[in-house]
Amino acid sequence: MAARVTKALTTGMKVLGGANVPAYTLEHLTTTRKHPSGTFETIVVPYIELGRDSSCAITYGDEISTVSRRHAAIERNGNDVVIKNLSTTNPTLVNGRPVKNQYFLNNGDEIQLSVEGPRLRYNVTSTGTAKMGVTQRMNLVMNQAVRPYRAAVAGLATLVVLVGAVGAFFIFRQSQDISTLADNNLKLQMQADSLLVEQRKAKEEFAASVEAVKTQSMEDMKRLKSENASLASLVKNLGDQNRQIMDDVKVIGTAPAGGGQELSAVYDAVKENVYFMSVSKFELDYGGGQTEEIDFGWTCTGFVVSDGKFVTARHCVQGWRFLGADSPEAMILLNSLEQEGVKFNIVIDCTSPSNSFQITYNDAKLNDRNDEVITGEDGDGNPITVKMATLDRDDWAYVPTGRSSSLQFDAALSKNLKAGDKVMVLGYSYGLGGSANSSDVAPLLSESTVAQNGVNPEGSISLTNRNFGQGNSGGPVLIKTADGYKAIGIVSAGMGAEIGFIVPIGELK
Repeated sequence: MAARVTKALTTGMKVLGGANVPAYTLEHLTTTRKHPSGTFETIVVPYIELGRDSSCAITYGDEISTVSRRHAAIERNGNDVVIKNLSTTNPTLVNGRPVKNQYFLNNGDEIQLSVEGPRLRYNVTSTGTAKMGVTQRMNLVMNQAVRPYRAAVAGLATLVVLVGAVGAFFIFRQSQDISTLADNNLKLQMQADSLLVEQRKAKEEFAASVEAVKTQSMEDMKRLKSENASLASLVKNLGDQNRQIMDDVKVIGTAPAGGGQELSAVYDAVKENVYFMSVSKFELDYGGGQTEEIDFGWTCTGFVVSDGKFVTARHCVQGWRFLGADSPEAMILLNSLEQEGVKFNIVIDCTSPSNSFQITYNDAKLNDRNDEVITGEDGDGNPITVKMATLDRDDWAYVPTGRSSSLQFDAALSKNLKAGDKVMVLGYSYGLGGSANSSDVAPLLSESTVAQNGVNPEGSISLTNRNFGQGNSGGPVLIKTADGYKAIGIVSAGMGAEIGFIVPIGELK
């Protein structure tokens, strides 16, 4: 075990340093809650385990009962890659045949965890890690070289996530006490002499890698800065184009009855009630007067309706509850802290073309009674609990504000739409109207089509011809009625380029 720890951490340092470490991929052939079919994992460390235990590099939920906690292991020795069955109760199969002790994997081999369990395909990659970006290399090292062996090291310092995007961002910083390297060495002195030799070699390689990481990071930051400048220019152009379209009374999609002039008039009347949301403060309150402010934020859309409610999607105020297979470790950590009783003091700035105000997370009304409670263990074997929400009828939230609004809503109609109905969607897909100038703030207008009568089995409304994207979440969905345009839904999520989901506004309770 100790040799594997040192080997894994050494390999991780090589990867971070820009060395060209061999890699292979595991493609998921069976859809599970954590791993949709068609997704794949890139493996760079020499040893990984698969199973339901949280320390495994490839993990499955407890709903896959035929997968053992530590079911199988894949180990690379030189040019050979072997798979080993670790379970005493459930078999590991390769190409339909059980693995007795170990099996030498070949490109394209199909792996299955138990007879009726999930299947994966082993694929050899033609390139190693040298061409990967810094963020991708860091994520792979954190998940594969560090996380499985937390119990074998004295502490872990994590600085995650830097993501620059058009209209949406996540930045998170976690700092915790780090035990000294001397304490770690005292524990490792009880290992064999061969481990101590490997440990000294690992320290030498680490020192060399640190300098390499610094050099590589500077080069990557220069490249990212250039790319972000290009993206900013592109976003500005998109915003300029959108405003020109609105000036010419040309609307995305096919205009509903009444023509472009009517739709343009509705847009001008409604846009004052549609707000760009941006987190300005995220504070952790541990109790007893102990607080910590962290860098973690996002952007979304919200809107004020005639009864004074500020309405948005629930994942726009409580995103850490919506976990998926690719969720950053920061999201899982926040979720776990919340279950341990840590309070979150979050302030969100809301800005429309002519108004601005603030809301707080603690004032938000939402429904989390249907969230799934998931328990497990961290890398040290300590119990951990998270709550997981789904993008369905519960993806709504509101804050009573008492503000006035001309935007009417129709709760009854929101659950009784017809297939083919045209709906109007407003939101901030490109941030503040695609402009760096806050005085130019304006939501973007698009149009979609209702895909089926009423609501789907999950309680949401399915759309086709989706023309909105990330950043629109929480925005209003309007439809023409005999009394004019009214809000009937909240933008929840999209999937691909053609299908999206909205939550009926009638779900607000």
